[in-house]
Amino acid sequence: MIKSSRGKMKIICLAVAAALLLTAATGLGRSAKLTPIKIGAAGPYTGDVSKIGLDGLNAIRMAVDEANAAGGIGGRKIEIVEADDAADPSKAILVAEKLAMDRSVIGVIGPMNSATAQAALPTYQRAGLAVISQSATNPDLTEMGYTVMHRICPRDDAQGPASARFIIEVLKAKTVYIIDDKTTYGQGLSDQVEPALKAAGVRVLRGQISMEDRDFSPILTRVKSSAPDLVYLGLANPAQAASLIKQAAGLGLKPVFMGGDGLKEKDQLIDGAAGLAEGMYVTSIGRDIREVPEARNFIRKFESKYGALSVFGGQSYEAANILIDAARRAHSDPMKITRANVLAALGKTRGYKGILGFPISFDSKGDVVGASIFVYQVKGKEFVPVKEYPATVRAK
Repeated sequence: MIKSSRGKMKIICLAVAAALLLTAATGLGRSAKLTPIKIGAAGPYTGDVSKIGLDGLNAIRMAVDEANAAGGIGGRKIEIVEADDAADPSKAILVAEKLAMDRSVIGVIGPMNSATAQAALPTYQRAGLAVISQSATNPDLTEMGYTVMHRICPRDDAQGPASARFIIEVLKAKTVYIIDDKTTYGQGLSDQVEPALKAAGVRVLRGQISMEDRDFSPILTRVKSSAPDLVYLGLANPAQAASLIKQAAGLGLKPVFMGGDGLKEKDQLIDGAAGLAEGMYVTSIGRDIREVPEARNFIRKFESKYGALSVFGGQSYEAANILIDAARRAHSDPMKITRANVLAALGKTRGYKGILGFPISFDSKGDVVGASIFVYQVKGKEFVPVKEYPATVRAK
């Protein structure tokens, strides 16, 4: 009788142990199935504008690290596929093909430049891969029917007319010389400024340089002979703008300078111009993040880890968090998150409250709703806010 009881107890213990092992194995199996979710980060991480690109990448890394610390997406960790396009449209196509072929990539932050976005969008569209750019402003990007395209920055056809309005109403310039760099961004933004100035009776002259140029004496000689009240710089590279301003001063040319959002970079523009950018105006496709209370913690953490924050760092962090939020909303089962349902969830983003100082929503084209254009002036070592205009564009 005792032997029989002991035998039964042994059988029961073995059964319990087997059940526990089975449960553990099942848990391990489920854990193994929770493969990482990947997001692409496409931007200029080498080349002339790599400072801006790398700061944007670091902001994306910060957003992903924070999301993973909070459990990732339904328990699935997030990985970044870093894709350097060097601000080169031909490389941007290769980057897009690389990200499109990796089926575990469910969305892309970037491209950062209008030219690279324009080149890469057909590939992203064919792959059904959601794109959210932090800084690509050319209007055509959301006018060509690409359903994957989204951006959290206002378009050039909002920024350009706002710039012209400031030049006309505040600066009261009568003659303006526009210099662009032939890029999709620089030339495209200048193409929006020029007609708005002409419509108000401002005399407009125009010339071009290339992004590779380092000697600006030919065009500056022409600028000097025209004696403009203001020189508008439609340039993508703030370091190049600083060099042009220094060379202009060397020729005795000291007009008022103004430029677009791509130039609002303290280290490369203000420091690079060695004090000669004093009084210059730049527009910004959003409020300076240092003026936004909700961004203080982000700035503190970012600068303690990576150093001074660049112009699009805050937008990059915001774009990454919006994409992660869309992935979390895409499906209740984390194993059923796909490119298609992430794209659908991203398009339905309404009133996302992050660190930019206004709630982010997208319209039917993928353009941001509710943003503003800000004008800043260089004073000493800082960009000081001067004016705000609603980011409105004419219906097309």
